Amino acid sequence: MPAPSDVPKIFIGACGIGLGHVGRMLPVAKILRERGWRVYFSTYGDASNYSINEGFPTIRERELSYGSKSDGSLSLKETFRVFPRVLLSFLSQVEREFSALRALKPNVVLSDSRLSTLIAARALGYPSILVMHEFKMLIPLQGDELPGIGFVKRFFERVALETFGLGWDLADRVLITDFPPPFTVCKPNVVLPEFLWHKATYVGMVSPEKLDISKDTAKKKFGFNEKTIVVYFGLSGLPWERKSMASKLFPLALETSKKGFGVIFSRGEPGGSSAPKREGSVVVYDWIPDRRLAYAAADVFVTVGGQTSVGEALRYGTPMIVIPTPNHTEHDSIGENIQAMGLGLKINFRELESERFFKALEIVLSERFKKRALEAAKNASRYEAVREIVRAIERFVE
Repeated sequence: MPAPSDVPKIFIGACGIGLGHVGRMLPVAKILRERGWRVYFSTYGDASNYSINEGFPTIRERELSYGSKSDGSLSLKETFRVFPRVLLSFLSQVEREFSALRALKPNVVLSDSRLSTLIAARALGYPSILVMHEFKMLIPLQGDELPGIGFVKRFFERVALETFGLGWDLADRVLITDFPPPFTVCKPNVVLPEFLWHKATYVGMVSPEKLDISKDTAKKKFGFNEKTIVVYFGLSGLPWERKSMASKLFPLALETSKKGFGVIFSRGEPGGSSAPKREGSVVVYDWIPDRRLAYAAADVFVTVGGQTSVGEALRYGTPMIVIPTPNHTEHDSIGENIQAMGLGLKINFRELESERFFKALEIVLSERFKKRALEAAKNASRYEAVREIVRAIERFVE
């Protein structure tokens, strides 16, 4: 249990697969820091650079990830091949977090999709909160690939849901970072075992506080005329995924700019240069210093379908074109839902070509999509996920 202290401490264990988990914990961490908390992060991969660059003490964990193909897409075969290494990494993470918690003696432990964090917290008796949206893992197989494969897929997805649910149940509270129906963005993933619902609450999607700036002013800050239609390409995901997506999307961004659109392109490289460069008529960032300004300026957001990015775009009422990372079931399901809710269109990566992209761009710029996106933004404004998470944390030290 935590030692008595005048300065409250929190230990945040965030999943390091991609940047979204640390990205959505940073607004929480910054508010707590402003209120006098000592904040410690535990994560891995590129995500550790992200939290370090934001000035937070960070414990770098042994990397844990799924297997991938040469094009950056998820590979089940490769994932099974590296499973022994993944298991060793997971056990190493539990051990490291156990040691860190004993040394730091935090008042509260916050886990963003990290089972290892919850195991260590429960073993040492620390109160813990789970922040999560992807409870049901979707296996990237099509139901018609082989006879009976649909049944097998559903069976193993259900087994995984119930098994991992026992781990998530170690948390004292479960905060679902998505909106309740009908605006649930990750609908196929927000499926909880029955025994978890009594401690679970929807808090909305996490995003930094919205900028109080007009679209015209935001456009001018990027050097665009207020009448220019701005398209924001924002990459996210693992390094090899971003590289693969950039190879296809950057030429498309250049082509978009040649058609008279204003284009912002972020490679999503934490630790990269935050100084804008001009490549053709495209404003390019390795790492955009404040994504909120880009969302405020954008008339359309082109995304791979990361939940954090989509949530931020929703807050600004920005219609989307979702081009999911190949074989990434979460991104794919988010793209399907964004399209089903009338907030944008989805294009499969392997079907992406100029003609199809510009047809989609023309459609999402129509009044129908703009109106629906503004409705979603109005709904999103009712939720203050960051504040709700902070309140849940502070209740443990009252």
